[in-house]
Amino acid sequence: SSDDGRRLVDQLLAGADLVVVSDGWGHGRDDMAPTRLSQHHPHLVVVSVTPFGLEGPGAGWPATELVAQALAGVVYRSGVADLPPVSAPGSYCEDVGATTSALAGLMALWQVRQGGSGQVIDTSSVLALAQCTEMSLPLWSLLKFDQVRSGSGLYPLFECADGLARLVLPMTPNDWRSLIAWLGDPPEWTGGGWEAAMLGEEERAQIMERLPAKFAGRTREEVTVDGEAAGLRVTPVLTPAELLENPHVVARGTFVETPVGPDGRPGAAMAGLFGVDGERAVAGGPPQTVDAPPSWPARPRPTGDPGGAPSAGPLAGLRVLEVGTGVAAPEAGRLLAEWGADVIKVETSTRPDFQRRVLGGDMNPAFATVARAKRALGADLGTEEGRALVRSLLPHVDVLVENNATGVIDRLGLGWDDVSAVNPRLVMVGSQLYGDRGPWATRKGYGPSARAVGGLTWLWAHGPEAPRGVMTIHPDHLAGRLVAFGALAGLLARERTGRGCHLDVAQFEAVAALLGDLLLAESLEAGAARPLGNRHPDHAPWNLYRGPDEAGGAESWLAVCVADDRQWAALASEVPELNRPEWATEEGRLADAEAGDAALTAWVGTVATADAERRLLDGGVPAGRALGPRQQAEHPLFVERGYVVALDQPGSGPLLVEGPCFTGAGLGEPHLAPAPALGEHTVEICRELLGLDDAEIDRLVDAGALEVARPAE
Repeated sequence: SSDDGRRLVDQLLAGADLVVVSDGWGHGRDDMAPTRLSQHHPHLVVVSVTPFGLEGPGAGWPATELVAQALAGVVYRSGVADLPPVSAPGSYCEDVGATTSALAGLMALWQVRQGGSGQVIDTSSVLALAQCTEMSLPLWSLLKFDQVRSGSGLYPLFECADGLARLVLPMTPNDWRSLIAWLGDPPEWTGGGWEAAMLGEEERAQIMERLPAKFAGRTREEVTVDGEAAGLRVTPVLTPAELLENPHVVARGTFVETPVGPDGRPGAAMAGLFGVDGERAVAGGPPQTVDAPPSWPARPRPTGDPGGAPSAGPLAGLRVLEVGTGVAAPEAGRLLAEWGADVIKVETSTRPDFQRRVLGGDMNPAFATVARAKRALGADLGTEEGRALVRSLLPHVDVLVENNATGVIDRLGLGWDDVSAVNPRLVMVGSQLYGDRGPWATRKGYGPSARAVGGLTWLWAHGPEAPRGVMTIHPDHLAGRLVAFGALAGLLARERTGRGCHLDVAQFEAVAALLGDLLLAESLEAGAARPLGNRHPDHAPWNLYRGPDEAGGAESWLAVCVADDRQWAALASEVPELNRPEWATEEGRLADAEAGDAALTAWVGTVATADAERRLLDGGVPAGRALGPRQQAEHPLFVERGYVVALDQPGSGPLLVEGPCFTGAGLGEPHLAPAPALGEHTVEICRELLGLDDAEIDRLVDAGALEVARPAE
């Protein structure tokens, strides 16, 4: 705030590559605003991270983590039907917004290194989190189905002798057969719906009735090992204390002891999310104060047009090979493709991405949103010639992303040693549930499995004894962002060293990273990390409040939070019933939180929730509806920021898909194109990159090594 301080910061910015500006930085001074910084330093990538973005209707809205999660679509379907919706613990929205901003910052930095100019990256963390809500917008746009709270749903929890364990219900016909065999293959389970590929509704109900007995009386480890041997995805639900002491966690070095607080007590801090060439990139220690500012030489001013956005996108010219399934690697591929990279997805009808067929057929909204803007290569990795053809692509590729079970990519001949021998400049990024090393590395699972092991499932509840159950696939989407971030980091390193590198991300560690402050507190004081539901330990009111039901009977909930006396005065002026002298202080409101909640619930119950949201936000009170995709498609924040995007998807029809959560004048508009059909670009890729003629392509098709798109019926 002083002239000397601003001059010093200005000198540092002249030599910086990137500056991160979070809400409130610069004390509101116009000369420290992101746009002014960018104008004064045109070489600089300025990354702004705010809840609602620098521009749009929410630019001046107050926010809290609970409000942000509600608007982003996390809250409305989280929890069990008998209780109110429940928000995720920790800083879910802030952390996803930060991760996405880091990805956008590296993208813009890559652009500068390729001869471009600096720019302002404007990220809305609420929209960043909305992108991670299980393709809810495209699914709703086609099916018009409003999801509700259904507990754990497809990822049920079962009581064991020493705690809870999670089973991810099968997603393929073969996995259903494995589950039936695990339950003893009852002779009466034959005929009718038992012969259907994914079983009938009644047959599934019979399986669910029998499953609890398979877990009861056994330890979590016993049932996990038994289920793993049967080919099922069973994982223990770990408490924060158990996670910190877990043998796999200890062997991987997930946490490092770091001095904390004025007394320097050692606590368990997240070591780092990435392995690089087999070694974890570990945080260097606690924050350090420098004695003097660094003497950075000034960066050269760019020569290009600072306002000129590349029509092909900032990542144009990069080629990415995607050998993955589900969400983590495919989501990374989609993020790179929509900003200009040529992403080639490898799959065939005999080895499809399982996400492609979760609703039957070969296309659905969930698959379309993570596969859009890619090219499809139908190379069968189950054949030697198919594998050889993919290996022949490696010299033409900059990045390989994969999320196969540990060891699979090596057995396909596409492990790091193999691919780097063919192309030493290749960057490879892999994401596995437990990582690619450690005693649990070969155990299988999906995103919900990582949530159980990473401590999140136990913490995501209204209280220690409250029922647990949230049906989301987190951290798949977060892992996808980390994979894309790792790819860009590896490419920037390649520009410096001339060689590629191998990065790996363990999905359960991505979960733990979002709980870093809670786990650190647990390491310092046993029992400190506990489920709090929607409440805040230091502020009240801070909760979800039920409003009038919507037309058709859908529930309506409003998050309202008060962080200081100024916000309380604004709330009390809007809701006179709250204007009691004993609630004028934080201490008084916390001591009588339930009565305050009851009074606020009475008011919210009489006002249309959209109106209550608007009135409170206009008054400076953090508030937000618990939105589902139906409401997001019409909400001014989502519409005016360009989040709701129409896509005509062959095989599904018109869809609404998730648009950008960050903008940048130099980035241009993200590339939007439909998801490909199986083998749609096989011939094109083989001709263009490998120089194969039609006769050789036909031979490989006849041999089963290649697959081309079937003519539309």
